[in-house]
Amino acid sequence: MAGGKLSARQKMINLMYLVFIAMLALNMSKEVLSAFGLMNEKFSESNEAATERNTQFMEGLAEKVEEQPAKYQPLKAQADQISVLATNFNAYLTDLKTKMTSTVEDPEDYEIMDKGDFLDQHFFIGDKLKPEGEEFLNQMKTFREGVAEVLKDNPDLQDIVNDVQKKFATDAVTNRDGNVIDWLDYHYKGFPLVASLTKMTALQADVKTTESEMLSSMLAGKLKVEASLTNFDAIVVPDKTAFFQGEQFTGRIILGKNDKTLRADKVIINGKELAEDAMQAGQTMLKFPAGRIGEQKIKGEFQFKEGDSIISIPVESSYAVIPKPNAATISADKMNVVYRGVSNPMTISFAGIPDNKVAASAPGLQKVSGVGKYVMNPGTGREVTIRVSGKLP
Repeated sequence: MAGGKLSARQKMINLMYLVFIAMLALNMSKEVLSAFGLMNEKFSESNEAATERNTQFMEGLAEKVEEQPAKYQPLKAQADQISVLATNFNAYLTDLKTKMTSTVEDPEDYEIMDKGDFLDQHFFIGDKLKPEGEEFLNQMKTFREGVAEVLKDNPDLQDIVNDVQKKFATDAVTNRDGNVIDWLDYHYKGFPLVASLTKMTALQADVKTTESEMLSSMLAGKLKVEASLTNFDAIVVPDKTAFFQGEQFTGRIILGKNDKTLRADKVIINGKELAEDAMQAGQTMLKFPAGRIGEQKIKGEFQFKEGDSIISIPVESSYAVIPKPNAATISADKMNVVYRGVSNPMTISFAGIPDNKVAASAPGLQKVSGVGKYVMNPGTGREVTIRVSGKLP
């Protein structure tokens, strides 16, 4: 075949070989085009599922904001910004894909999408970019830098930011021959229409996946902070509210979550709904008349809205009301009179008030060691007035 004059028969055989090889190449090309089309469909199905998942996430977050706005509104604001960035970029790509498939009769017949004329003419003019090509790169940049800006103050999400920077980078590319080629030229110039279409859909998949990762990671970070033990307080719960001297104290210590953003929809105590300003920094402030002397009950409930239901948390406790101390006891330890010129030991107490909260004063009166112990050195006169005061808890 390589040398000498070929006979007519040999020329015919050679021609048949060429036709056969061309047919093989044509069939392989159609198979490759169909494979790209199948990949495009799979990406599209995945994108629809991701869109539904992200929509449900945003709807659930909106419900959380209604239930606990102080806690979830900042997270919702960030999620909204991410959603807008993703939606805008995705809409741009969808519009571009529509223009691409408008050049063929059947947008689902991938075997006829073997030409690259549309994007070659849409993005490029010679070796330079047209405004449409610049717009494509700007759309990539807007999404890439927008995500970084929204998440810049969240150190837990910097890995996602770095991943976005890599996935949506548009730096020049070095091909296998060592030549540096512009990013858009390298990825979209001269490719069959179906290949570029699939790349666009894959880019949309990256946008959807990135949005899902960011939204779930933002919520996970919020829940991690909420679960941190630094948000818990130790609360002492005595078995009763009053104990006798010499009696054993009994009770429990429990960990209570300190959530300054938590706010009940309604708080009812002893049959009365509390005003909104009674709920401050995750706590409900109580203030009402103590009532009669003796044991008093506190009953009520917290009401929280959770979805379409109202969750009720009962409140039940008790406290003791005791008479207010109003008389002090003063006695001379050795006799009922005090003598001038000597130190007279005395005991002074105030029922219901600890010794360190009791103060006694009189000319010549001095506190000494011991609970309620004083010494009196009276001056002139036949009577001594001792004033006693106590500080209530």
